[in-house]
Amino acid sequence: MRLAGLTIFIFIYIFFCSCYSYKIFPKQARDFYYTGEKKEAFILNPELSKEFKILKASGIYKIIDDSSNNSVIRIKLYPMKRNIACGEPALGSLITLGQVPVLLPDKYQYRFDEISNTVIVHKQQELEVATRYWFWDMFVFNKNFNKKAGQTLLAGYYNN
Repeated sequence: MRLAGLTIFIFIYIFFCSCYSYKIFPKQARDFYYTGEKKEAFILNPELSKEFKILKASGIYKIIDDSSNNSVIRIKLYPMKRNIACGEPALGSLITLGQVPVLLPDKYQYRFDEISNTVIVHKQQELEVATRYWFWDMFVFNKNFNKKAGQTLLAGYYNN
């Protein structure tokens, strides 16, 4: 009896964890595309891997590995801060086995410095990437957080 309960719990847990997708807010950022020329940039601290992957996915800069070129912009990344949304609505989705969609609108503070010669420009942007839990999202295969956060960063960078 106890083994059956544990098996059901594990099945529901795995089932619920696979039913998610990411949504970008504001909606205008979802369809934003930049067709202009990209600036070359060297990342000073790529060890901040999550922040680096988001910046790379955004496509704002052409990332290069040559730090000796003085004409490129140097980027100093800062750790991203996350403001977590309340997870209480997920209970409704769990009780109905995912038939009620739940949106958890997390916000992330993304910061970096653009350094050109002696000029430092501090950039800060709030990335709004919500996690949606819904049964039918089990069949959605576009679950790349870095790509969605990068799209939000790209739209905010050129719209501000």
